[in-house]
Amino acid sequence: MALHPSLLILKESTFSYQVSSGDPCKGSWCFTLVLNQNGKIGVRNIKSPTGSICDSGTQIPQSVLDAIGMAKNQVQNIVAQTSTINGTLNFVDQTGQSVVFATPFTDTSYRVYVTLEDFIDYRIINKTTTGFDIELNVTYTGPVQYDVFV
Repeated sequence: MALHPSLLILKESTFSYQVSSGDPCKGSWCFTLVLNQNGKIGVRNIKSPTGSICDSGTQIPQSVLDAIGMAKNQVQNIVAQTSTINGTLNFVDQTGQSVVFATPFTDTSYRVYVTLEDFIDYRIINKTTTGFDIELNVTYTGPVQYDVFV
């Protein structure tokens, strides 16, 4: 009996990075970006040149924080280049908008990845074969980009 594709669900994709200080005596920092099934990017497994960070008070150098930002942009570019549908919604003092597909999908197993210029939480609601809604946790004015993956 063959496995039906709808039974296979991608939970997350990981992207591992190493940041060199440029000085071989100082070592490298490492981190992993995780793109989850809801399209959110998180950072985990940050390691300093001396090992895992166990204390939340450990200061991460600005160069490493900049590298994490650059890596997030790289992942966003990879996502945008491999999506089946993408676009931009322009929010004006709104907390939500709808996306309607020109051609309906056969099921709702697609994933949606959202990019905002500001640090605002969002969620995808009302997923159907004909579209979905993007809901923000605050009233927002600005562009909201989305990518849909099948």
